[in-house]
Amino acid sequence: MKLYRLKILLPFLCFFALGFASPLMTGEEIEKYIQKKLKRNDQVLRINAKNLGDEGVAYLAGSSLLKTVSTLILYKGHFGDEGVRALAESKNLDQLTALYLENNNITDLGVEYISRSKQLSNLKVLNLYHNQISDKGAGLIAESDTLTQLQELNLNYNQIYGPGAIQLTHSTKLKNLKKIELTYNPIRKSAKDAWKRFQLMEWLKGLNRTNRLNEVGAGLIGDLGVDVLLQSSFANKLERLDLKNNDLTDVSVIALSRSEKLKRLVSLNLSKNNITDAGAKALAGSSSLGKLKKLDLNFNRIGDEGARAIAGSPNLTNLESLKLGQNKIGTEGAQALNESKILQNLVHPIFGFY
Repeated sequence: MKLYRLKILLPFLCFFALGFASPLMTGEEIEKYIQKKLKRNDQVLRINAKNLGDEGVAYLAGSSLLKTVSTLILYKGHFGDEGVRALAESKNLDQLTALYLENNNITDLGVEYISRSKQLSNLKVLNLYHNQISDKGAGLIAESDTLTQLQELNLNYNQIYGPGAIQLTHSTKLKNLKKIELTYNPIRKSAKDAWKRFQLMEWLKGLNRTNRLNEVGAGLIGDLGVDVLLQSSFANKLERLDLKNNDLTDVSVIALSRSEKLKRLVSLNLSKNNITDAGAKALAGSSSLGKLKKLDLNFNRIGDEGARAIAGSPNLTNLESLKLGQNKIGTEGAQALNESKILQNLVHPIFGFY
């Protein structure tokens, strides 16, 4: 009885194991399918979850119907590097500016075909989400002489550990690249930092283009963010910088204090961070922050030593508002601030204690 049941169940088990795989599409089926698709919009061809295989993609690449297509999407097409090679060598994709090859079986070899293809030199968007691409493939894209128009690159869910990501973020060939996606890769910390720097720099460029640089503080979480800002060419345009609650340490405050790019700054908010006496002393000794009128250091870890440094700073004479509430300032520091002959322009309430 048990053997009989097993014989009945076996075909169903095989069916599930094969993942409901449909038979490969024939050339005739592909031709009819793309004709139908392109009747609606001859510039966009989307083929989702069809069993094309390498042969099917090769047939597709050879079709003159693709000559008008600017966006090609082949999602879950069950093809690999040979199919990609056919696309890369196709004479019918001169108009292509966006190529989506998500959820397939593409390796570094397929990426090599793409990165060397003159036929794909107009690509602005390349999506290789969920394939089998490693650091080598990412590096091939970074060093490509033909993908120079690329603006967006999606390598989510691949096998990139670090070197390839760093190459992409430092590429001198991909000068138009504004967006790199690397989520769900086993990326090591050094590469994550490089990727984060790239993202922050592109974000800064966007703020600059839209005249919103004064909003920059909202995205500069951690000391790395401040470092990117100070490395950019935009810091010298800032008049107001709000970095409250950004998980900053004295490292950032010291860097801000030493920067020659912040001479236009009139307002600096560093409240709710991790600033100690070292950061307060750096601010007091800064010759670049002489135009500051507002300085908010509420909710930090500044003690008497930092308070004394601020009270005696000849660089902070233009301050009109100084907030030092919820720190570790005792009687000695409070007295130094109250008796300061430097901080003569402060408007009541003087120090913002509460």
